[in-house]
Amino acid sequence: MKRALEDAIKLLDILIGDRESYFSGDYLNSEGRKLFEEAARSILREAPYLRRRISRVRRKGDYNTILSLREDLAILLLKGGQEG
Repeated sequence: MKRALEDAIKLLDILIGDRESYFSGDYLNSEGRKLFEEAARSILREAPYLRRRISRVRRKGDYNTILSLREDLAILLLKGGQEG
């Protein structure tokens, strides 16, 4: 589980860190959506129970929603590391 979530967090960090390239205003542009979809595939591969959350983020596609997802994934990764 760790590896795919770590990869997804790295991709989301790229999105968040380079806001000018991947967002138009506060919303994902086409390049940002491509990168987000790659992250979403990694997340769903290891955490299919997050399907609804990913769908909401896809639909909304704004900066704050992406940031919130990234923070939640980091928490999930930390919890998983403590249990295993």
